[in-house]
Amino acid sequence: MGVLAILNNAENKIFIKESINLRALSNRIRFELNNGQFDNRSLQDDWIRLGEESFVFENAIILPWEDDKFVDYKKKVLKACNDLKEEQSKTKNIY
Repeated sequence: MGVLAILNNAENKIFIKESINLRALSNRIRFELNNGQFDNRSLQDDWIRLGEESFVFENAIILPWEDDKFVDYKKKVLKACNDLKEEQSKTKNIY
């Protein structure tokens, strides 16, 4: 659970997305990009133009599960995602 970052190293751009299941998110996005079906057209166009080798997938933030059953994990990962977007927007273009 946490935040996935997809770095476009060729053009200093970054796509940031939160998820409860980072592995599933990463696999889904990679599949969609490779099949021309990703909903972020700008990232999809760059993926086609530059090729997969120009991109790096990384788990930018990993949040641990807690034993407290009252934790709102969706809210927690969304906050982490928004914080990372704000931080990264200072040095990179956000998709």
